[in-house]
Amino acid sequence: MSLLAAGVRIPRWAAALVDGVVMIIGTIYVVFFADNFFLPFQGFLITLGVPIAAWCGIFLADLLLRKRDYAEPELFESHGRYGSVRPLPLTLLVLGTAVGWGLVYNAYYGDYLKWQGYLLDPIGLGGKTGAWSGAGLGVLVALAIGFVGQLAGSAALVRRQESLPS
Repeated sequence: MSLLAAGVRIPRWAAALVDGVVMIIGTIYVVFFADNFFLPFQGFLITLGVPIAAWCGIFLADLLLRKRDYAEPELFESHGRYGSVRPLPLTLLVLGTAVGWGLVYNAYYGDYLKWQGYLLDPIGLGGKTGAWSGAGLGVLVALAIGFVGQLAGSAALVRRQESLPS
């Protein structure tokens, strides 16, 4: 369903087939080839948690700003009051993710995550071996960037959207 929601134009059965193939390959790797499953999976979850936290902050701020229900039919129209794509939330998602990944370090969960934590040393948090390296600070910062950015940047837009007649 995520492939379809992202706009990939394939039949529903093909999207399910892609999902099934990915799940089977992942299961074969975990069962037969991986030395340890839990630690790499935990690293994966923290890595995925950063963009999800940024998205959650954006969503919660938008929810907080709204005093009226959505004009539901217009949610499905690109020319309606909500438009098709709003640049601010996408920018906040990318920014929150980039900053968040720079503030988490998961290399002890797997070598494939050594690229993370690139902001820990420049901002004085002890680098990748410091006390803050395993704190997951990036998840909270990504949440805050999404929330504060959406709250500050979309208040006028939401008021304008809600002032239009249903």
